[in-house]
Amino acid sequence: MNLSNAAETHLLQLLFTNTDWTNIGDAGGLRGSAAAGSFYISLHTADPGEAGDQTTSEATFTSYVRVAVARSGAGWTVSNNQAVNAALIQFAPCTGGANTITHWGLGRASAGAGELLFKAPLTVSGAGPLLYTATAADLLTVPGHTFSVNDTLQSFAVLGITAPAGITDGVNYFVKTVSGNDITISTTLGGATLDITAAGAAMLIKTTTLAVSVNIQPQFAAGVLKILDE
Repeated sequence: MNLSNAAETHLLQLLFTNTDWTNIGDAGGLRGSAAAGSFYISLHTADPGEAGDQTTSEATFTSYVRVAVARSGAGWTVSNNQAVNAALIQFAPCTGGANTITHWGLGRASAGAGELLFKAPLTVSGAGPLLYTATAADLLTVPGHTFSVNDTLQSFAVLGITAPAGITDGVNYFVKTVSGNDITISTTLGGATLDITAAGAAMLIKTTTLAVSVNIQPQFAAGVLKILDE
């Protein structure tokens, strides 16, 4: 069962811009908070996983703190069942230590083991998720892709669709071969072709990393952080 596009947009508006979802139960519907507050953006050195909290694999470089983003139109823009950050999000410049950032998260707490509501890999500018099908012949068919050998990809499951066996959500894979819409992948750069043990379908997205060291200031331009309700 999937939500309609209209319902997805209303849900995101309730969460991210504190906008009432009217006429659910009564005319007032599901109402926004009296004080909207903020969500907090975190940086992570690995996928926190669905069971993780805001501290799971969280960045540790000196001066790192989570960044508050208001639950309002100033913080988020919601349309077409998608929420994106409405303004630049800047972390403090690194003053010591070093991390390689692979994921970002969104949670409820400014510090500590708060509830992690959403997490995603860092993606290449302009990259969007693409539906693929995989077979036990170890081929992934990705219509319309522009992947090249050695590109880094991550897969994530889609509700209601059986994912292929042998591919794990949140793990970085490397493109090994490309032939038209068909690709093979590996767990290491130039390594053996991944063994796909049962056919299925899911989404792929091209990922990247951010090396943080002294004087590097992580930041996300407006529109870069995307939460898509599908």
